[in-house]
Amino acid sequence: MALTGRYLYGLTRAIGSGDFGSIGLEQAGQPGRVYPLNAGPVAAIVSEFPSGEKLLPLRKNLDPHHRVIREVMRASTIIPMTFGQVANSETEIVMALRENLDDILSALEQLDGKIEMGLKVLWDVDNIFEYFVREDPDLAGFRDQIFGRSRAPTQAEKVELGHRFHDKLAIQRERSTERVLAAFEPWVAEVKENPPKGERMVMNLAFLLDRDLEKKFDEKVCEVAKLFPGEYTFDFSGPWAPFNFVELDLQLTT
Repeated sequence: MALTGRYLYGLTRAIGSGDFGSIGLEQAGQPGRVYPLNAGPVAAIVSEFPSGEKLLPLRKNLDPHHRVIREVMRASTIIPMTFGQVANSETEIVMALRENLDDILSALEQLDGKIEMGLKVLWDVDNIFEYFVREDPDLAGFRDQIFGRSRAPTQAEKVELGHRFHDKLAIQRERSTERVLAAFEPWVAEVKENPPKGERMVMNLAFLLDRDLEKKFDEKVCEVAKLFPGEYTFDFSGPWAPFNFVELDLQLTT
């Protein structure tokens, strides 16, 4: 029989003895009651969950994980935990909080009054290779050179064309990202550059900024987007808990 452990959503400063309601991961078919587990000046936000149960990153599990974090965000600063953090007991969590107290307090101070906003920029084109060929005479010239003759291009020539394309892709990504970061740099606290996903993605950025600058961020995205050609699509999201700006491992049982 699985032990009744505790699922960990995030860390905050110590708060009262009340709870956040039954909004957590399901246990025995019912949403778990979410409450703070205080340990001195800090607290873990937890709900009961079997420590021996395999927890899959399915929507039915991910949704309550993020719902709890959003709810806590409304009331206090939270260090969000990655999905799937399960401890054997409250005692295990309390010990981890005490052992990492200085790091937790430092992270909370760093995140006080802050939110995370995401920004993804994509090339909105049907064929990214053909788009670069149209935009870059050197790439177009090499493509025409190896395909515009009587014999078919060799495998080595095709590989070279691919290398040149990806080099152009990397250069344009770097230049575009530099322009965007320069526009936001004066008033954001931190920026995290995440790897682009797929060839069409130009950049995948996360910004840490003061909560009261959310509206200004939205306006700035629209302003910066106008500096780029119409093939560039700007997609921003948030506010989120600062997942990209916390590196804190409590080494709990999972």
